[in-house]
Amino acid sequence: MAVAFRFTRQLSQTAGSLMASCRRNLGMASVLMAKADKNVDPIQKLFVEKLQEYKKKSAASGDELVDFTPDKKAKMEVEMDQIRKRFGGGNLEEFPKFDFDEASA
Repeated sequence: MAVAFRFTRQLSQTAGSLMASCRRNLGMASVLMAKADKNVDPIQKLFVEKLQEYKKKSAASGDELVDFTPDKKAKMEVEMDQIRKRFGGGNLEEFPKFDFDEASA
């Protein structure tokens, strides 16, 4: 009877340490697998692809806006003319220069 009790106790201790070891190994394996394949997330992968595509288009377009069609350019000119009329003209693409005179006290 004592032999059966010792065997059962030893079996439960072994099972407990075996379970702990398996949990540690599985936890570590998931971390290593995530590091091995950084683009697991499909949304992140799509975002990176779109950034690379935009970079290529931006380099090809030079100083112009990306995907700037003549229709969009015409609409922008209409809007810029309305803004010039509303705010008194001038070059809207440069920062305004302010001159402050020294006030005499």
